[in-house]
Amino acid sequence: MARKKVVVIIKSNPFSWKVFEALRQAVGLSMEHSLSVIFIKEGVYTLTDWKPEMIGIEPIDKSIEALGMMEAELIVEEEALRERGIKLKDWKTPITVMPEEEVCEKVKDAEVVLTW
Repeated sequence: MARKKVVVIIKSNPFSWKVFEALRQAVGLSMEHSLSVIFIKEGVYTLTDWKPEMIGIEPIDKSIEALGMMEAELIVEEEALRERGIKLKDWKTPITVMPEEEVCEKVKDAEVVLTW
């Protein structure tokens, strides 16, 4: 299979199964493809210091860590952070804060885009 430029967009809030599954899928994709995971809109809450296990959701730390090890690019939209007045958790894996215009270019350049 040819290596493709894949973008996974996470725009849903992390308070359900969607983000956990999106990240699980992203880890699998990162094994075969050049992957960027982009957090926009309500998805930016995923990268804050919240406690998912308190509401019965699996923690995502291992998925974020695995994506970093697989050299996936993790991106959060700058405007979404600013609009919500939130701060990112200190992750061991680098997270790039990127303006909306650059996020759009990243999506435009992708061969495959998956949205959650």
